[in-house]
Amino acid sequence: MRVLVLLAVAGNLWGQPVDWRPIMRASLDRMVASDSRMADYAFDRRVIKKEFEPDGRLKLQTVTLMRPERVEGVWISRIVTVDGKPLTDLAKRRQEEAIRRRIADGKAESARPASILGRENDELIQEFPEALEYRLIGEEMKDGRKTWVLACQPRAGYKPPSMRARFFEKVRGKVWVDQAEKDLVRVDAEVFDTISVGFGLLGRVEKGTRFILNRARVSEGHYFTESSQVNFTAKVLIFKTLINEISTQYFNFKLKTMVETKR
Repeated sequence: MRVLVLLAVAGNLWGQPVDWRPIMRASLDRMVASDSRMADYAFDRRVIKKEFEPDGRLKLQTVTLMRPERVEGVWISRIVTVDGKPLTDLAKRRQEEAIRRRIADGKAESARPASILGRENDELIQEFPEALEYRLIGEEMKDGRKTWVLACQPRAGYKPPSMRARFFEKVRGKVWVDQAEKDLVRVDAEVFDTISVGFGLLGRVEKGTRFILNRARVSEGHYFTESSQVNFTAKVLIFKTLINEISTQYFNFKLKTMVETKR
């Protein structure tokens, strides 16, 4: 891979960029495989949702703590607290009913289990190497390990296979890839132009929407999704403007065998 880096640098100098898509395909395959190992761990998930007024003032904030687990090949998350308060008995019963439906629907969707990010996001992630072109812009240390830093932008000639994939036509940013293990470490992407949904009648994702994904090396050879954040401004049905920030954190990772041993 050191040879690939040298070729990339030379390519930048000579105007002949190297195709980084094979590296991105490999890193995304490893991402899906590693995240499937999250089922071997007990951990917590915290989702912080913020809604803002047009002038930037905080309008509403909700903090939800969950315990994810994979049941019969389907990821579910049981809510523990909302804004620090436990669920009522009625809310717990309704949650269990919703989980049973989620498991039944998930098993019917496909023989291949979805990652913790969800099947739709899995499919969208697989478009990363095809939809964007990548260019080496440097190297950085992340948690004591060397990473390649790649700039990315829409690839000329890309034809989105779905409406959701049209998102890539107006996205640019940077990705960090672990040089030794070829794992995706970080993504920082933004929408540089308005994205219309349903010819603009159903809604629009405004310029400046930003997505950040961070992954942490939990064990030898395995990076897990550690956090994600989406800051977006969107217009729904033309009239309503939403300015939101959604942060998701995964933490307190413990091997289930260790947890069971302590019991």
